[in-house]
Amino acid sequence: MCKVCHQIGRFGLLQRLTFSALGSKLFYENQERVREMEFLCLLSCFYNGDAYFAYNMARDQLVKDMTYPRMWNLFNLVLQRADDVRHNRFLMRLLARHPNHQALTLLHANNCLVAGTYKYALSEYAAAYRNNPTPLSAFLIGVTLFQMACQKFSAKKHALVTQGLAFMWKYKQLRGEDGYHEIHYNIGRAFHQLGLLPAAIYHYKEVLNFTSPLTEQYPHILDLKKEAAFNLYLIYMSTGAQNVARSYVDNILFV
Repeated sequence: MCKVCHQIGRFGLLQRLTFSALGSKLFYENQERVREMEFLCLLSCFYNGDAYFAYNMARDQLVKDMTYPRMWNLFNLVLQRADDVRHNRFLMRLLARHPNHQALTLLHANNCLVAGTYKYALSEYAAAYRNNPTPLSAFLIGVTLFQMACQKFSAKKHALVTQGLAFMWKYKQLRGEDGYHEIHYNIGRAFHQLGLLPAAIYHYKEVLNFTSPLTEQYPHILDLKKEAAFNLYLIYMSTGAQNVARSYVDNILFV
């Protein structure tokens, strides 16, 4: 029944079914079944857009076991939909008990970045990068440095930009050729933010010229050509080249 509700988009009914099953004594005879039902409850809340209960379910499952990457991925998705900040204190308490946990460190750094406390975010991202130099941590360090450089009263802007670009190139190196499409879009977006428009145009055009079987198979998830084309449209409109800007709209955005 759960599969049928998911297939036909009856997510409200799916949530009601899973929570009703979770309250049944029959399911508590087997611990594996209990864990499966709790996970189904979490998924039903997520699909139904119920961030309040989804957060509660995800938090409880993380406290029980912090070793499942898919739980951290789901928890992060739930946080993006939540309209409160309950998770801040939860993450800080959990981080105090597990100070070297990679996912916890990154999530806490994300909170600092969103709050505008860039130095705290940079410290946490750097700690995560030292423990495990991943493409994501290198990319986030670069983003934080660019945010600091774009502040009105920040000192040593050139040094911040140089360091940010160094981490962007480290992100490119760690990400590898499989992420070529994504890499050039992110680097182009960084140059766009900094106002270095010729460099941004180059990287956006690299996105438009790149094709791969993977992006063609999952265009709604992986293809960034429309985003790159729209950003090129904005750049050319800001410089007065309206005909060039319009060509990207006509040829890529509205095909």
